Amino acid sequence: MLGARKLQCARGAQEQRQQQQQQQQRGQARRRRCTGMPQRQARCAAGPPGDKAGEPDLIEKAVGWLFGAKALADPAPMGMKRIDFESLPDQRVELERDAAPVADDDGDAALVRPLLAGTQLEAESLSLAYDAEQHGWTFRAFHERVDGRGAALVLARSSGGAVFGGYNPEGWVSLGEDRASNGAFLFVWPDGDTTKRALKLPKIGGPNLAVIDKPDSGPQFGAEGLSIPLKPIPRGEERTAKTKLGTYYKRTPVGTGKSLWGTGLEADGKRCQLASLRVFVAASGGVQWTLDPGSITWRSVKPGE
Repeated sequence: MLGARKLQCARGAQEQRQQQQQQQQRGQARRRRCTGMPQRQARCAAGPPGDKAGEPDLIEKAVGWLFGAKALADPAPMGMKRIDFESLPDQRVELERDAAPVADDDGDAALVRPLLAGTQLEAESLSLAYDAEQHGWTFRAFHERVDGRGAALVLARSSGGAVFGGYNPEGWVSLGEDRASNGAFLFVWPDGDTTKRALKLPKIGGPNLAVIDKPDSGPQFGAEGLSIPLKPIPRGEERTAKTKLGTYYKRTPVGTGKSLWGTGLEADGKRCQLASLRVFVAASGGVQWTLDPGSITWRSVKPGE
């Protein structure tokens, strides 16, 4: 028994020595590879793949191989400025910061301004593009007023006093498309008290189906997050809003979280009747969508381009 234990210990020590020798050999080989070309030194400084968070991605490796380490260190190599996606609007939903007031904000524009932090509308003067009470509770009137106007914010009030809506960074063009975006969100004042801070509910499950842009329907966020069809059939449905959270937009912390407005002000958490519906866009026009002449291609343009 004692002899078997000694043999087992000897084998363990031998395996440990072999592992140490293999590690030393790999280290020596890596040091040999790291000598010479600057781009090799840059790659080796980052360590083996997965060794450090600063590991160059595929594009950076290709640039380093073609142009050397200096190109990677240059913030604008050969005049080509790198894109900082974090600094671009509508790449994500800003939950911590509120947008600062704009000089000509009043009424509902002032109410929704804090929600626009991190969006392309953050510093833009807002224009009331659609008011259902003024322009009509129909999907035709809605699209006539908002299509091609760029990013937009929908603000709704229910007959029971709930205040809610959604932000569409892509706008509407009535092509029957599903608009993808990580910057879309829903919002609500849970108890209808707009003197408090609104609750923002970001898109979840990826950017797809953020907004469904149907020419025969009103605003729709996700397949079921918030839908306002603006259709008179069945009778009286033109003012109906429907909601179900959790699949495309984050749930609220109230109750089951599946209802955007809850049951505190509305008896039915799945649908309610609207007292008002308004849509705001950039007064300057913002980013607009136009159809190229003689083609089926839509492109985004800014005013003056």
